[in-house]
Amino acid sequence: MYLYRLNSTLNSFLLVTVLFLFSSCRNSQEHKNLSQTLPEIDKKNAFALIEEIVAIGPRPSHSQNAAHTANYIARKCEEFGYQPKLDTWIEKTADGTKTFRNVYTEVNGNGDKFIILGSHYDTKMIPSVPDFAGANDSGSSTALVLEIMRVLNKSPWTGPTIRFAFFDGEEAIHSYTDNDGLHGSKKMAKDLKESGEYLNCKAMILLDMIGDADLTITLSPDDSNSLIQHVLRIAEQQNRRDYFSFFLHGVIIDDHVPFKLIGIPALNIIDFKYGPNNSYWHTSLDTIDKLSPDSLEIVGNIVLQLLFEL
Repeated sequence: MYLYRLNSTLNSFLLVTVLFLFSSCRNSQEHKNLSQTLPEIDKKNAFALIEEIVAIGPRPSHSQNAAHTANYIARKCEEFGYQPKLDTWIEKTADGTKTFRNVYTEVNGNGDKFIILGSHYDTKMIPSVPDFAGANDSGSSTALVLEIMRVLNKSPWTGPTIRFAFFDGEEAIHSYTDNDGLHGSKKMAKDLKESGEYLNCKAMILLDMIGDADLTITLSPDDSNSLIQHVLRIAEQQNRRDYFSFFLHGVIIDDHVPFKLIGIPALNIIDFKYGPNNSYWHTSLDTIDKLSPDSLEIVGNIVLQLLFEL
């Protein structure tokens, strides 16, 4: 992901705040009872998945390790009772022609509408850190999406259809442009647009960098207002509201953006305060000792309820 700096839009922030306060006044007993019927994240299992992903090593797009990771995700899908689809394509990029691999699967639900839950699995190529394996960026979010898949398939799912997407090529080599970065999410959004399926997509929820032991989810006010107020209400109900804040220093470019551009409501659940002054991000300090199973559990259980309620 990338931070694009601009002046904060105060009106947008105020609107989100008002919507949240308004919704918090609603009777929450119904949602409290609902949440008790949902499966819960096994934080130890989620953390073990991060360890397996990090053990693969650096995962930059077009690398052998990226292919290994795509195959690892597909095997996990099968292990958890899903039918994976591997979408492989070749694309001209700002750094030459590259092969990319997205992995998709889904759990069937009620109705013809669906929700996308996604994460990228590639790591940034950093010449000064050749062994960069991205424990938080992108190991944590990839592991949590896998864990959410696992627990959803353990008991009958009565929520909407969920399409799980594991994106390749999120990281830019140089800077985010039309042919550099967000390759996997652009490919999925393009396919949805061309097929007309985007009209049935209720929401796109993206997870990124959510394993930080010092968890601070930084929501961007330019994301879907309805999804923001929805997730904040759930966080309040689960007594997790203190872990959520607004990112008011710019716009975060991430894999949710291509879906926003085709009209799908999107929300990026991301912790963009990773270390003092974000100093662990894209450095040799992004290691598994900086993460906590508790953070995976907090985010995972909130996302599970959000998926069900949507």
